[in-house]
Amino acid sequence: MDCDGVWENERTPTPLRVFGVRLHSVGLSMREVVAVLELLNVDRSHGTVWNWTHDLAEAQADPPTVEPSWVNVDEKQIELMMKQMAVRSD
Repeated sequence: MDCDGVWENERTPTPLRVFGVRLHSVGLSMREVVAVLELLNVDRSHGTVWNWTHDLAEAQADPPTVEPSWVNVDEKQIELMMKQMAVRSD
């Protein structure tokens, strides 16, 4: 992924920014990403990581969708699954 155009005037090397954005995308909070970056001697605020994430998101195209975007479902199967879930929750 070529991210250099997204972050032209950044003082943090692009691979570290991409790493931070990737950490956030897999579930870490902004502050947790900052803590991981601090382990790598990179001192950035959670606001900076937020900016990285949103700058990159705005630069990316929408993901492709699968055609058709609907699925046929057997109503009887759903009914059985709902009954099984009700029995498990009791």
